[in-house]
Amino acid sequence: MKKKTWIILTLSIILALGIFWLINPKISKEITALDCEATYQMSLFGREYEGFNYHNGKMDLSKCLCEKYSVSKDEKYQLEIKKIIKEFEYDKTDELNIDEICKNSETYFAYWYYE
Repeated sequence: MKKKTWIILTLSIILALGIFWLINPKISKEITALDCEATYQMSLFGREYEGFNYHNGKMDLSKCLCEKYSVSKDEKYQLEIKKIIKEFEYDKTDELNIDEICKNSETYFAYWYYE
C-alpha cells in the first residue's frame, strides 16, 4: 500500500510540475536608475527571447534618462546613459555626444525583436 501511495504522489508531483512548466508564469522586473524606472516581463522558465525583454526595458530607461538630461543637463544622467550604452553598444563611451544621442533617442535606443 505504501508503494502505491508513493507512486501516486510522485506522479502527481511530476504532473503538477509539468503543468506549471507549460503555463510558465510571467514575472515583472523593474530596472531603476536615478529617478527613472522601467518594467519588463520575464517568464519563470526562461525562453530564448528573454534577453530582448531586458534590453527593451533598458532602452525605456535610457529614453527616460535622456528626457531628464535634456531638461537639466545634469552630469549624473549623462553618466547613467553612458553606462547603458556601454552595456549594449560601444566601448568608447567617452567619445559619444550625449546631446546628439538624446536628441535622436528613438534611433539610438531602439527595441530588439525576436523573430
